[in-house]
Amino acid sequence: MTRPTENRSLDRGLALLESLSIHGAGSLRDLHAHTGLPKSTIRRLLGTLIQRKIVRRSLADGLYRANFPFPLQSPVTTPGEGQLVDCAAPHMIELTHRIGWVCDLHIFERTHSRIIESTRPISPFFQYNRPIDLHVTVFGSAAGLAVLSTWTDAAILALVKEIGDDPVWGLRRAGLTRRDLTKFIQQVRVSGFASRPRPYLGGTPMANKMSAIACPIFRADIAVGALALLWPTDLSSLESFVKRHLEKLIEATANISLDLTATH
Repeated sequence: MTRPTENRSLDRGLALLESLSIHGAGSLRDLHAHTGLPKSTIRRLLGTLIQRKIVRRSLADGLYRANFPFPLQSPVTTPGEGQLVDCAAPHMIELTHRIGWVCDLHIFERTHSRIIESTRPISPFFQYNRPIDLHVTVFGSAAGLAVLSTWTDAAILALVKEIGDDPVWGLRRAGLTRRDLTKFIQQVRVSGFASRPRPYLGGTPMANKMSAIACPIFRADIAVGALALLWPTDLSSLESFVKRHLEKLIEATANISLDLTATH
């Protein structure tokens, strides 16, 4: 008599990963609807997948996300994204507990920067909700400019040429010329942090009322993302905020970089 070779638990776990790959981030209810599995089973499987760092539950919105693309031909995540979140989250939580203000974690995806985690839910200072996986321009965001500051001028100008006049991601969307960008990047390198360039507006009325500073996060010697601190513009000037909190932001990004490089 031939014994079946299928493993029921493995098959169910793969079904969860497939759902997260096809449909993106999801809640327990979403996963139940997409897979038909009992919620108690899903909770048990998710516990194992999270423990093995195959799946993560985002702090910002409580949704489950796959740390690896599955199936491989339908990627929904950037390689190393889950590892970056795992290394950054403890330091992000500590930073927000120390200073109160929100920090957003960005992963750099060349033509844009993407928010992959945030401490907004634990900040004592209410800020509008911003969705995880939001894409922002690298030329207009503090996080994007922080990463670009680690590039050579020639590489930055090559990226400007590559993106061209795209109305969303292009340099013109940030209200900058090539000369403006080169000068701004030089200032970032000297100061050790990036801020949002003054001509750029955040895209929504609420975002336009916020200011941000960011420092790059490195895996070995390559900047793979950035950590940004945000606050309402009318509550503090850039100079005052930097004086109070930049040192702590630099410390947090340095610790994240060390942890990320150690796991590389």
